[in-house]
Amino acid sequence: MSARPPLRVLLFRHRHDADVQEYENALVHAFQGGKEAGAYVSAGADLGIQLEVFEDAPLASAESLLDGFCHTLVIVFVDCELLGAGEALSGWLATCFRHASGSGGRHRMLPLAMEERLADRFTRLPGLEGCQVHTVQGFGERAIRPAMVALRALHEARVLLAAGMPFREGQGPAGFLRLFISHAKLDGLPLAQALKHQIQATGWLRTFYDAEDLPPGCDWREELERGVGDSLIVMLRTEIYESRHWCQQEVRWADEYATPAVLVEARVGLNHPAGTLPFDRVPTVRIPDGNLMRVLHLALREGLRFLLFARRVEEMRRTGEIPNGASLRTFSFQPSMAALLRACRALAREAEPRYILYPDPVLGTGSYEAARALVAAEAPGTVLATPNTLAAAAAR
Repeated sequence: MSARPPLRVLLFRHRHDADVQEYENALVHAFQGGKEAGAYVSAGADLGIQLEVFEDAPLASAESLLDGFCHTLVIVFVDCELLGAGEALSGWLATCFRHASGSGGRHRMLPLAMEERLADRFTRLPGLEGCQVHTVQGFGERAIRPAMVALRALHEARVLLAAGMPFREGQGPAGFLRLFISHAKLDGLPLAQALKHQIQATGWLRTFYDAEDLPPGCDWREELERGVGDSLIVMLRTEIYESRHWCQQEVRWADEYATPAVLVEARVGLNHPAGTLPFDRVPTVRIPDGNLMRVLHLALREGLRFLLFARRVEEMRRTGEIPNGASLRTFSFQPSMAALLRACRALAREAEPRYILYPDPVLGTGSYEAARALVAAEAPGTVLATPNTLAAAAAR
């Protein structure tokens, strides 16, 4: 039994509606990245999510198309042209809505109407009664709407993936994410407060995303250990950030506990000394224009990337690629020595077989040998692998 990919996005739009193009561009940028950032969207690498665009009813049935992946997010831009596309498309979308509604949270259909009156017409189509339709006007001022729609799509994708993960006692609703803001009080406080206000000012963001300050002297290791999949640290790298003891400690803890993180490069100086903190694995965003939406986009993308790999590993458990009952630690990035050491010491107290998985590609020459030596010394018998190396070993 082969593992299904974690997530697919299906986008339905009519090619003759030019107004939809900027929304499509924002969605493609959000899920598949790009070299240049948009006006309100951060640039980033391709997340590896399959995104398909349709103008008419797909040849495959809705059930087979949705169930071919662990989770499918279907986004429909409702305009006059799409409403007049014919019964084949409306019938397919009705079947899609029925199947997604009965999937127990596995799939989601997100219709977005370009005008409010079109939302009413869409829900009067046979089989689409009761379908909740959002209007693009509800996403703020016209210039920011495509970015907000892309942010909402990233959020919906996170919720789908989180719902497919094992439930942990004490966790919030599926997709809930705590954004811990690490900053130096002397020069980072206004930026931290502005970021918190941006989240609180957006109703649906406020429900799922909670921004918290990290007060100086706060030992939040226990919080990280309890909710690594629900937490993300936003590091506000101002001029004095790296010189503050507790800021340094927070960065090192985030690395050790494999917490998803983003770095906001807020320094204005032209020259800086070499640093010693482990920032290499952390995606970075600059906001010289004060655009905090770019920070939120990057944070949700990084949270989604973390869940994508974690969900892939859960699917490998289901298919038997990872044995049932195996003790497992999962990294969403190539682990540092500090992160590996902590994982090994925890695994050494657990039953065999034991696995440590991280995404391809394999660690580079030197780093890989050092990592294997560390694992062998601290947790003998533990398999250090990526999905590809694990599959290759099973094929031999």
